[in-house]
Amino acid sequence: MDKNKVKSIADLVRESAKEYGDKVFLKELVGGDVSEKSFNDFYGDVRRFAGYVSGKYPDAVHTAVIGPSSYGWLVSWFGTAGGGNTAVPLDAQLSPQDICELLVRSDTDIFCYDPRYEKMIPAVKANCPNVKECISFAELPKLLESAEPAELPDVHADRLAAIVYTSGTTGKSKGVMLLNGNYIDNAMCQDNEATSDDVMLSVLPIHHIYCFTCDVLISLRYGITLCLNDSLMHIPQNLKRFAPTAMLIVPMIAETMYKQIKAASAQNPNVPIAAIAQNVFGGRLKTIYSGGAYLRPDLQKAYIDMGFTMAQGYGMTECSPRISTADPDDKECAGDVGVIVNGCTVKIEDGEILVKSPSVMAGYYKDEAETAAALTPDGWLRTGDLGYVDEKNRIFITGRKKNLIILSNGENVSPEELENKFAGLDFIADVLVYSEDSVITAEIFPAPEAMKNMSESELEAAFRDAVDAVNKTVIPAKAIRRLRIRDVEFEKTTSKKIKRSQPVKGRQIQ
Repeated sequence: MDKNKVKSIADLVRESAKEYGDKVFLKELVGGDVSEKSFNDFYGDVRRFAGYVSGKYPDAVHTAVIGPSSYGWLVSWFGTAGGGNTAVPLDAQLSPQDICELLVRSDTDIFCYDPRYEKMIPAVKANCPNVKECISFAELPKLLESAEPAELPDVHADRLAAIVYTSGTTGKSKGVMLLNGNYIDNAMCQDNEATSDDVMLSVLPIHHIYCFTCDVLISLRYGITLCLNDSLMHIPQNLKRFAPTAMLIVPMIAETMYKQIKAASAQNPNVPIAAIAQNVFGGRLKTIYSGGAYLRPDLQKAYIDMGFTMAQGYGMTECSPRISTADPDDKECAGDVGVIVNGCTVKIEDGEILVKSPSVMAGYYKDEAETAAALTPDGWLRTGDLGYVDEKNRIFITGRKKNLIILSNGENVSPEELENKFAGLDFIADVLVYSEDSVITAEIFPAPEAMKNMSESELEAAFRDAVDAVNKTVIPAKAIRRLRIRDVEFEKTTSKKIKRSQPVKGRQIQ
């Protein structure tokens, strides 16, 4: 695809249809059967949705979209942004009350939804006075059939494409304003990442910018066939059904799949683990991209040793999202999160990573104070992440600035740095490190299997040994001095990140 011809979402959809035509763009399960849509099909339906909206609403509109990954979701999003309007992708895990709140805060005019949200439509109509129309994905085929396809307008790169709400671990979610140019820069910043022969299995929530840019936009750019996973529980079946060549995951999925591979290898000791792994992943998988959380270097190496390209990237919603991306040729597994992407500049200021790039957001929707806090007057984005850049232009993350523990002796401790050292221990589900009465404390929630198979005294001994092992890797000032065990799981965001602003609930054992 000629990058010079693509300045907006409309351009990307238009050019993908021109270049890839009747090649299959999307595969998804519908009623137990695999449904296929070509790049031409998609372009036609995007034009029909845009035509419907422009014919009914002459002024610019905001269209909220909610539901699991589906063709209807994509047509609604691209039909909105491609028509020069603004999409508002919503987290499918939100409560009805939170959904209504965001519909109001985002000034949503049209609400497009998966049929499973039908029961909450009366609440939307009662509590969201700005919403003029609710469209179920079940009604979409009929709507598209009767709609007149519009020629997608010449949308300027500075036009607002979407308002994407964050799911932060502290405070109220913020509406990140991403322009057409932000999305396109991020999708186009690297070259030779894939070919039209590739097949991608999309397993992450589609409202997440990581999934949306790196699965959907990248597929449109390169002509990849994108296969939609219908449930995390069905990943094994869908790997075999679609036989992808690449997939985007988070470390939690990498951990789960690796445990399955090791279990299968234990049952088949005469079969090479690489052959078992390839069978688990459908037989054709070459590349795995990981992001969204910490990836253990030894886990990354395990996948590389099994014959996969396994690489880690880094980004955030406010940067559309890629800040650094994996170098497939780098097999060092040094604990970095990839090389800074083209067109992006990174600097370190007081330990914090600052970014300047055409991918950086315009600001937070109707929130000048938070925008001023995040963006410097000369356009640098304060990521809030602590880290450094090495001589190979690789980024290393050491923690979050807002979570930094400052001890009475002036020593700075990153809780994430300590938490990551517990990664990979099967008897620990989650750990949270914080300061309690100026004492570095680790609060642990045991893995369910460990609670079933180990006595209370065995668990406590295992946790103490784990803390001792961690403490041997840090200077005495950063050592964990207090240990708590929880009986209930930590409260988490919808993206499964622990909320840090929650009360201590674990009993002290050390």
